[in-house]
Amino acid sequence: MITTAQAVMSLRPGVEWTMDGDDVENITWHTPNVEPLTKEEVEAEVIRLQQEEENRVQQEIQARNDAIAHAKSLGFTDEMIAVMYPGLAGYN
Repeated sequence: MITTAQAVMSLRPGVEWTMDGDDVENITWHTPNVEPLTKEEVEAEVIRLQQEEENRVQQEIQARNDAIAHAKSLGFTDEMIAVMYPGLAGYN
């Protein structure tokens, strides 16, 4: 789950700030001349980052499934795949 803090860091990289609780309206900017963020901007960034994370996970799952399918197409058994790729989920 993407946090408000992660979204703020993404939107204002390299900027020093603190936040009271999880409330965007309670951010104190310690770096001068920083454009404050709106709650809507941060919420949109949370959604964007969450989608990005979900896409990354799906790509990893697809790559895993592709690797398994390729190994099986070459005649490898499940046991062989488990030995060759001990970290592959579902094969250890």
